[in-house]
Amino acid sequence: MEQYSLLIKKYIFPFLIILTGILLLNTALFSGTGSIKQSNTFLLGSIVVLLMGVITLLYVKEIIAKSTHLAILAVLLVGCIYLGYSTYSSVNTTIAQIELKKEIDTHIKQGLRDIEIVQLEYKKKYGWYSDNFNELKRFLSDDSVYSISTTGVVPDHKITTDHAEILGYDPILDYIQMESYDEEEALKCGLLSKDTSWINVKEKLFPEKPDSSGNRIYNFDLSRLDYVPMSDDKKFEMKADILESSDDISFEMLLFKKGSKYNFVSANLIDFNGNDTAYYGKDQDGLIVKDSIPQIPTFLINDIVLNINETEYASSEDVYELIKSSKKDTLIFTILRSSEQLTINLTQKDIMPNPSRLNWSDLEDVFEYNLMPALYNPKDFEQFLIGKNMVIKEDEFSSPELDLTIFKNLLITNKLDTNQANIEVKKGISSKIDLKNNNKFILSSKIGTPVFTAFDPAPYDPLNERDTLITGSLTEVKTSGNWK
Repeated sequence: MEQYSLLIKKYIFPFLIILTGILLLNTALFSGTGSIKQSNTFLLGSIVVLLMGVITLLYVKEIIAKSTHLAILAVLLVGCIYLGYSTYSSVNTTIAQIELKKEIDTHIKQGLRDIEIVQLEYKKKYGWYSDNFNELKRFLSDDSVYSISTTGVVPDHKITTDHAEILGYDPILDYIQMESYDEEEALKCGLLSKDTSWINVKEKLFPEKPDSSGNRIYNFDLSRLDYVPMSDDKKFEMKADILESSDDISFEMLLFKKGSKYNFVSANLIDFNGNDTAYYGKDQDGLIVKDSIPQIPTFLINDIVLNINETEYASSEDVYELIKSSKKDTLIFTILRSSEQLTINLTQKDIMPNPSRLNWSDLEDVFEYNLMPALYNPKDFEQFLIGKNMVIKEDEFSSPELDLTIFKNLLITNKLDTNQANIEVKKGISSKIDLKNNNKFILSSKIGTPVFTAFDPAPYDPLNERDTLITGSLTEVKTSGNWK
């Protein structure tokens, strides 16, 4: 037993050093995740500790002399101290790099947020996002937008007798309109007032006075809008596109029928979703019930409204106005259902038992999407792209319009006869392009949504985590960056 005790005392110290060296070597080789590993300095340090244990073991076993052991140990000890200091310095450097990255990222978020704010304001006025920083700078410095201040509120009670007289309402005939005020009525009655003025875009978005909220990291500099903050010459990258969807306005608005270069069709008349394939190649008259209409449960999906009171209607708006104006008249709907013709007699009270402004608005919305003519087969048409220079949008409250003067020049460039060209706005209704009397045409396409993205192309990343800060997206409708 005493012999074992002496052996343990003799070899315990070198074995502890060897074990420590092995543990450190294991940490150096196998710790860390992804691309983050221990430094080479740490690896050398662990090897030195392991060598110190091995040299001490050789001395204890009397394989090497004491002087040799001390000389080698002294060299290794000096190396260990140096490597330890280098590791400590490396750790401090890494901590400083991480703190610097946090600071840079905070500034980049501010820069991307500034781009996002400008793009959103730009879209309000022009209807799309820009893919050019020079255009955004021009917009900020030279353009102006409406600033509206509102005084008063819209009342939530019925229209008074005095105000009904101002509005020209009859208490008996117009009792539905008198149930509540809308904004236009409140303005006419003097209950609400609006003051509008033009203001420079930069002044509106980035006023000269300091930000009292303290949310800004640095003062806005128009000339540096496209530069990555805390860098000398690195610039943000920015892209804009139209994302195919049914949410907003697309600028690939017009199409023309193959084989006929003069018959243009608004894209909202094309069956991009393939819902009307059963009617392709057929000259189907009437309005199709595309989905259930809760206000008229006797209508079934795929019913075709051929006429009402023997009058054909080409749009749901006309049907809506007919129902709204028919106080007590009976409306005879002639329906084609599964190739069988039948009639349905309805009155306004059958369709709208509880008339109110809200319920009428709901019916109008339901008709717009669920009572439509058969749409055209997209394979029969080709796109005729419209450039942004042809689109007019006076302010964020106006609808985008096609400048027919520029459009005519485009047709001439394509060697088309402008006297023969016509644009079909609603199914079966064509309007001639008459440049003598008309120079604008309201765009009504709903097949795409403008999107944009901006990002730092080469982010500062000392740990190689590849975290690129970005705002917006070209694949989904959003404007928030991935840091939120």
